[in-house]
Amino acid sequence: MNPVDPLWQEMKATGRLGTLPVTMLNETTSTNTLALEAARRGAETNSIILAETQSMGRGRLGRKWLSPPGTGLYFSMILRPELDPADLAKITLAAGLAVCRGVSTVTGLKPVIKWPNDLLIGGKKFAGILTETEAMAGENKPVVILGIGMNINTKPTQFPNDLQEKATSLSIFSGREICRGSLLKEVAEEIIQVVSRLEKEGFSGILAEWNLHDGTRNRELVWVSRNGTTVRGVSLGPDQDGLLRVRDQQGTVYEILSGDIELASPGGLPE
Repeated sequence: MNPVDPLWQEMKATGRLGTLPVTMLNETTSTNTLALEAARRGAETNSIILAETQSMGRGRLGRKWLSPPGTGLYFSMILRPELDPADLAKITLAAGLAVCRGVSTVTGLKPVIKWPNDLLIGGKKFAGILTETEAMAGENKPVVILGIGMNINTKPTQFPNDLQEKATSLSIFSGREICRGSLLKEVAEEIIQVVSRLEKEGFSGILAEWNLHDGTRNRELVWVSRNGTTVRGVSLGPDQDGLLRVRDQQGTVYEILSGDIELASPGGLPE
């Protein structure tokens, strides 16, 4: 059973999280899909679409996100950032930092980021980020839908066998249940703050802090590009444009924009 969560109950009663509009659903296909539809209808910036479970939750590269009912945070925020179109992808990296900040503040735990969009604790994934953009008629800047899925109070038995060694939840790692409303409020506030800083300073303005949460720096990685090219090397972390730098055994440094990144060496990530 989830702990008593006054903020969660308040959101249900008022449709707001502090000053932020919240739409709460028991079930939906995908909060990103609904948030995009709401944005097309003119929904407020920073509005949140939240579901107790998703039947078609999406992850990066078309993967499915598992959403056990009543245990996690599955939500999307509608953003209209003052950024050049070429910089919109950096919102994923900024959101990773915001999640780390929020989780640390509420729980005292120290998650890390696996570039570009995974959040891990104890070497296992507990959260993922999916951003989608669309240029809309009547809007002077693109709309960004920031989707976040977090395993909060998910139990080990709720993960399928093939994810038992890869996935976890904050409650599994910490041994206690977490108030989802408090965590959502903190993460949402951090997203607004970090995106604002990204607008003013660019990714270079948050890079030093991002590096403190980089869970793969100096680790050996395997990168598989979208065209199937495979590179094995050591992560040097992202550059000021958010591109991941990987140095192979010959000393060649690759700047990676997209593709699959996996740890090549055994051992957990730092906590």
